[in-house]
Amino acid sequence: MAPNPTTSDTIIVLPSVTGVASLPDDELLSLQGELGAVRRRVDASSAVIASEIARRSDRSLGQQGLAARTGESSPERVIQKLTGVSFTDARALTTAGAALEAVQSGQSAWLSSVAEAVSLGELSVASAAGIVSGVGVPSATVTCSDLGGIAAVLVSRAQHASPEEVAKAARTARARLDTESVADLEAHRVSRRTLTWFETADGMTRLSALLDPESAAVIVGALATALSPRRGGPRFVDPAEIDRAQGMLDDPRSNEQLAVDTLVEIVQLATRAAGSSKVFGHKSPAVRVHVQAEALETGEGFAHFEGQSAPVSIQTAERHICLTGMLPILFDGNTPIDAGRTQRLHSPRQRAAITAHWNGCAWGDCDKPPQFTEVHHLEAFDGNNTTLANGISLCRFHHMQLHANGWAIHTRADGTYWLTPPPGSATHQHHGQPIEMHSKSPLQRTG
Repeated sequence: MAPNPTTSDTIIVLPSVTGVASLPDDELLSLQGELGAVRRRVDASSAVIASEIARRSDRSLGQQGLAARTGESSPERVIQKLTGVSFTDARALTTAGAALEAVQSGQSAWLSSVAEAVSLGELSVASAAGIVSGVGVPSATVTCSDLGGIAAVLVSRAQHASPEEVAKAARTARARLDTESVADLEAHRVSRRTLTWFETADGMTRLSALLDPESAAVIVGALATALSPRRGGPRFVDPAEIDRAQGMLDDPRSNEQLAVDTLVEIVQLATRAAGSSKVFGHKSPAVRVHVQAEALETGEGFAHFEGQSAPVSIQTAERHICLTGMLPILFDGNTPIDAGRTQRLHSPRQRAAITAHWNGCAWGDCDKPPQFTEVHHLEAFDGNNTTLANGISLCRFHHMQLHANGWAIHTRADGTYWLTPPPGSATHQHHGQPIEMHSKSPLQRTG
């Protein structure tokens, strides 16, 4: 059982920082390491207190909870006010403290190595919180012993890794143990996505967003491409690109201001659906999918959007490949065997023709209008079949349904399109039989 961190009988002496400007490099780094060890010991005790504050502020207590009685909306806000740490740090304190408490009470045995390392001041509460959240809890396919082994390895790795790296490793380790849960975890993350905005007293508008991996890959990838000259992007040889990069470097706006203005221009481009912009130059933002070749073939496993650490389901990878007209970066073990490359999507004229033909989502009686549809490749993209006949309009929801649940669309010799329910769907209202798809255009409707 992990020791209970307290300070009642311990005096912590802080090393002197007087004259640090004259210290040799090795002594300076050693001093910072000593202070880091002190902080971890203090945080271990603070985590225990934070967990108790959270317990006394439980939502079930309503207005009688500790946080509510102090006028705060959450225990993390109370901890922020008392300690001056960020909300993220306050959340890490409560998470680590809850893990310590659970192990002390004989629960969450798989976290015993985490609790012990925190109690001894060997593991930061930030890394502990990343491990706790990343490895999750036992399931029908993942045992307590499995998670205990992962946690112990991560505790050891944390000695030489940042909390962010530890949290990513924890999520990946859990995904490898329990690939069947990846789609469920992904759905949970998607359900948590939010974008809120409100006007502040000085007339500014504040945006607050929480993005699932797929949304983040698209938005962050676009911003990173646009701001690459400011963020150590590649050197350019094309004169136009050199001028664009130099212009951005000379721009008096901060990176944060450029990010806002770039996002605004992206939205303007989307709403205009026409025109041109020099935001991205000749390098369009591309979202790449990293996936094991075997997983793509069998439909079992998981994938990653480049730049995102959380795994996504194979169904989402397939849908994204279909939607973007891009080949995945295939892996055999840890070795890439086929480099992803951005392929040409349906051209604006092709998309206009396909959209005009279907006049909305082609799926059954879906009433989503044309502007809310995406062009789906009927036959998987092979680099040479971006044609009118191989495209159909589907709304995002039904496009996801198609890839995630085994539906299929095919054409017949007479030019008609048919939607086939997934195998074993005899309970479907059409008893598993193909359903003819009709255009929503009033010019093509019959009967």
